[in-house]
Amino acid sequence: MDSLTQAVLGAACGQAVLGRKIGAKALAWGAIAGTLPDLDVVSRVFSEHEIYGLLYHRGLTHSIFITLLASPLLGYLAHKQRGAVAVLFGLLLVLFMGGMGLKDDNAILQGIGLFILAVTAWVGWRYWGSKNPPQLKEEPSWKSWSWMFFWAILTHWLIDACTSYGTQIFEPFSSYRVSFNNIAIADPIYTLPLLLAVIIIPFFKNNKWQQGINTAALVLSTAYMGLSFVAKNQVNAVVTQNLKEQGIESVDFLTYPSILNIMLWQTTVETKDAFYYGTYSFWDEDSKMEFKKLPKQHELLDKWADEEFVQILKWFAQGYYSVEEGENGELYMNNLRFGLMGFGFLKGKGEYVFRHRIYLKDGQLEAEGVREARDIEMDLLFELLWKRIWGDKHPLVN
Repeated sequence: MDSLTQAVLGAACGQAVLGRKIGAKALAWGAIAGTLPDLDVVSRVFSEHEIYGLLYHRGLTHSIFITLLASPLLGYLAHKQRGAVAVLFGLLLVLFMGGMGLKDDNAILQGIGLFILAVTAWVGWRYWGSKNPPQLKEEPSWKSWSWMFFWAILTHWLIDACTSYGTQIFEPFSSYRVSFNNIAIADPIYTLPLLLAVIIIPFFKNNKWQQGINTAALVLSTAYMGLSFVAKNQVNAVVTQNLKEQGIESVDFLTYPSILNIMLWQTTVETKDAFYYGTYSFWDEDSKMEFKKLPKQHELLDKWADEEFVQILKWFAQGYYSVEEGENGELYMNNLRFGLMGFGFLKGKGEYVFRHRIYLKDGQLEAEGVREARDIEMDLLFELLWKRIWGDKHPLVN
């Protein structure tokens, strides 16, 4: 999920495991632990091509293997020299922000990188250069530190696996992406209890109150996550019934919630020669779904089927993609696992979250992300989202 959610979830795990020993400071250490897996984005600085970013992000650092291996190692390091963990975290952030800033000539990212570098240097001085480095009220054991890192990293990739983007939890033994498709990559209702707990807990000195607030936040967020599975099960039944009533012979289908909520759901249905896209809201007056047909045209990619970039894009799409031919012979590959921008109501360009242009450049196959979706006005997208959530099946007609 989004970085804020991962940080506050990690903070809650830190508080749950270490809060009784070190109080609210456990929130900060948990936030660091919960963010560490996403620092695989550093790979983008060294990647020769943007397509490899799809392959590396949510890969090895989000795996069962690394969770089991890194937790005791990080726990030992935090127990013996915990300043090193904080400095390592900061240096990785510096490397990503500064590196991407230099790579894209982005002054803002470069500035953020320099700021993080200054903070990292200060942390290093406080722990290693100062005569009186900060001490904890009670030093947790190596086992306690390891247990905290374990839960923070485990819950990180567990909730990532619940999104449509998916997670390669079996790396390095398998690159299969686990995607439960039950929650959006950003959902404020899941995040809010955890965020409020992180804000409130430092104001309470009583440890029982701190732990109680933290436990309540974890219970509420987990209950909401459970509710998303219940909602998905009901939506699957609605989609199945609509396919039967409308005579659409499906091979398979996906259901996934729209951004920021679990009330409005999208579906991509695969048939022999096409895909069908539709939406369903729990506030719809009836359960009849209107589908938009999207021709597959997979055969257009046959001539480049053995090319690495094409194989990566196919792997990322998990079979849910359509292909279009451009005016100059280039191909456009549309990933359908993330639905349509504007829920199919927008005409023309910008409908796909992941759309890649594939073409020959100097005799070599080239693939690049098409950023058409960024040109759509955000006000319009939020208006369509709001109206469709509340049961308006034709929001642009009004």
